Amino acid sequence: MKRVNNKPQDKKSFRCPQCEKQRLIRPLGHTVSLEKQTYKARNDSEVELFVDICDSCRRRNYRIHFEPSKADVRKILQAMQGETKLEEDESLEDLL
Repeated sequence: MKRVNNKPQDKKSFRCPQCEKQRLIRPLGHTVSLEKQTYKARNDSEVELFVDICDSCRRRNYRIHFEPSKADVRKILQAMQGETKLEEDESLEDLL
């Protein structure tokens, strides 16, 4: 396999601000940001999360705050199969 760039980039592990573990892998000159940003979760609540976090925390945040639950998916499938009447201001995309 041909290498695309000339040289591999040196990386260092930093401490993740969310889980406080040494598994935030970034380039050598990187400084870890402690900035937080607000996001809208799946249940229309506001969640404040760190911007610069490790991959495991990123997956955990997605699973906890943004991924539809099994009950939501079941409700959508029942609405599609049974052709239940939805309210005027509600659509299948909104149920997700």
